[in-house]
Amino acid sequence: MITETMPDETLPELDTDPVERRPRHRRLVGIGLVAILLLAGGARAWWPEQKADVRAGTTLVTAEGMAARYGIDVNLIGVTAAGGLIQFRYQVVDPDKADRMIHDVKLLPIVVVEETGATMVIPRPHHHAAELELGGTYFFMFANAHNAIHRGSLVTLVMGDARLEHIVAQG
Repeated sequence: MITETMPDETLPELDTDPVERRPRHRRLVGIGLVAILLLAGGARAWWPEQKADVRAGTTLVTAEGMAARYGIDVNLIGVTAAGGLIQFRYQVVDPDKADRMIHDVKLLPIVVVEETGATMVIPRPHHHAAELELGGTYFFMFANAHNAIHRGSLVTLVMGDARLEHIVAQG
C-alpha cells in the first residue's frame, strides 16, 4: 500500500483562533438562545409576584388591645437618621408577654405604610437585654427602604395576628 503525502508547502495554514472559525450567525444564534433562557427562567426575578399583604388575616386592635396581647404600649414610630431608619419605640407593660415578642420571630413588629402597602420588616431580633423591665422603654430599628415612610405618613403596626392602624410617623 502506497500512501502519498502532500509537500509541506501545500498544506493550508491551520486557524488557531476558535472564534474566527465559527461563523457569525452561530454566535448570534447562541446569544439569542441564552437571552431566551434568561428571559424565560429569570422572569420572576425581573417581575416579582405581588407579595401578600401582611395585614390580611390579622385582627384590628386598639392600643390597649396591643398592650393586652403583647405587653407593650407603642410610644413612637418615627423617621430618624436623615430618613434612612425607622424607630419603633415601646414601653413594657407586661414583661412576660413583651419577652415573647422580642424572642419569637413570628411576633417581630412589621410596619406597613397604609397608602402604598410598603412593608418594613426586621430580619431577626436584635435586643440583647437579659430581662425586660416593667415600665422600661425599648426600641427596634427598621431600614426605611426606598424612603417609604416620611414624617406624617400613616402606618400600621403588625405583630403576630394583631394590627394597630393609623399611627402617624413622627420625624
